[in-house]
Amino acid sequence: MASATYVTRATTATKKGEEMLNTKQLELAVRFYDNSLYGTTYGKGLFRKAIFNGSIDVKTPSVKYLIDLYGYEDWCNLARTDEQMEIIREILKEDGTVYSWLQRYNKETKQKTSVAGFTSLNCESKEVVIVILDSEFGIEDSCRIEAKMCHSQAHGLRSPQLLATNSDLESWNQ
Repeated sequence: MASATYVTRATTATKKGEEMLNTKQLELAVRFYDNSLYGTTYGKGLFRKAIFNGSIDVKTPSVKYLIDLYGYEDWCNLARTDEQMEIIREILKEDGTVYSWLQRYNKETKQKTSVAGFTSLNCESKEVVIVILDSEFGIEDSCRIEAKMCHSQAHGLRSPQLLATNSDLESWNQ
């Protein structure tokens, strides 16, 4: 049963957060942007409810995931697969926390593909939880990292409001 396998892996990965600090973890950077379209409509009675938009960039293998963070109930209502339903059963609602499913983004084709996993951001403590189970790229990892506030850049450049990383971003350009 595929869904049970994914949930077992997701639950195990989530519970092993401290243990994973001793093993080689994915190097990643998570950027959170205020959703400027939050609360606007895109059809009669349909409102945009994502509080933050963002991305998770994995250094090796080079993969980008897109995220849209919602309140718990809205996030649960977006679940479409058996794996996502299993994850919802394991994740309890936390006050002040927003959640997102993951979509792998292909830069060449501009295609978005749903992958097993999720991310959450506690808006008070700035703790970010990431669980990625992407069999196509051989990624099966989870981590907890702290997001930091970003300073605004020059006019015209879009900069994230929050940034979370477990690696030195300067080394990514090399």
